[in-house]
Amino acid sequence: MQESTAEGKRKIEYLELLRIIASFFVIVNHTASGEFLAMQPDGRKWFFLVTYFFMSKTAVPVFLMISGVLLLRHVDEYRKNGARIIRIVLDIIIFSFIYYVRSWYVNGMSFDLIEFFKLIYQQKITNAYWYLYLYLGLLVMLPLLQRLASAMGRREYLYLIAISVVFLGVMPILIHYREGLLYNAGFSSVFLPTLAGLLFLGYFLENHVEIKWQYVLISVIVIVCCLVFLVSATYAEYQRMPENYLFFDDRTHLTITAMAASLFYLARCFGHVCRVRIFWKIVTWLGGCSFGIYLLSDFFLEVYVPLYQFQLLRHFHVITALLIYEGLIFLTGAAVTAVLRCIPAVKRLV
Repeated sequence: MQESTAEGKRKIEYLELLRIIASFFVIVNHTASGEFLAMQPDGRKWFFLVTYFFMSKTAVPVFLMISGVLLLRHVDEYRKNGARIIRIVLDIIIFSFIYYVRSWYVNGMSFDLIEFFKLIYQQKITNAYWYLYLYLGLLVMLPLLQRLASAMGRREYLYLIAISVVFLGVMPILIHYREGLLYNAGFSSVFLPTLAGLLFLGYFLENHVEIKWQYVLISVIVIVCCLVFLVSATYAEYQRMPENYLFFDDRTHLTITAMAASLFYLARCFGHVCRVRIFWKIVTWLGGCSFGIYLLSDFFLEVYVPLYQFQLLRHFHVITALLIYEGLIFLTGAAVTAVLRCIPAVKRLV
């Protein structure tokens, strides 16, 4: 998508920056937890890794807010949305098949196409692909969501955000500590789900929130406070229930969506003030590879596991080794995606 004005180009560029951050955070989310879950929470490594992990949980909310900016600003023809749906279905089939072939080759499992299609229809081929099914569902509902967004004004967006914050973001946390606050599930059963509501939050932040330095400071404070709360509360959860202490590992809670919204706003402000063209050229190119990086992330995560476990962890501190591991997954995914984008028939899929 192209914008004719310089301001429009900056909007696209900051979204590309957010895509890069979110795609890297997807990798962090799938690697960091394995390290701190194997540790006792009594050292700096544990606290750093848990902080790193919770920051990475903003990835999916950020992706959805980006989609909100791009998809809700006008009402598309059904044919155009149908093309989007077909693209995601093809992504699920083609890239799931790549994972399936690798499992067949590496693990010696039987090759059965019927079982493959049953697997991707009923479940998912790899952990990261749950988001593809979520996004596919959002696209099915998009014609209705677009028409709803076009009819809403600032007051309606604030009303929707307030409902989501109170009943979907805050109440689950309060109920976790005070079961007496649990209310009848029928009351909230008709609310717009938090993950779908994040599309509206992204559109709201782009179109209804001014760029003010006071808001920049507030955004930084929100991120710091949320991280402090999440790490402290998770440490307390470990003391209470060490076998299952990741209650706050929920991207629909306010503690994570507030961080994601703040990160989104900070990136928007950065895009407004940064004028370094070479930087934005690199960001635009790498951001264009971000979806492919996501699609291939679990594949290269598995490919590099032996290197990480038997080489990097032996020669580097665990945090350094983890960063190198994640960087290799990200950069290899970017390189392969860049090659795939040179193939006309494949370019639109990645």
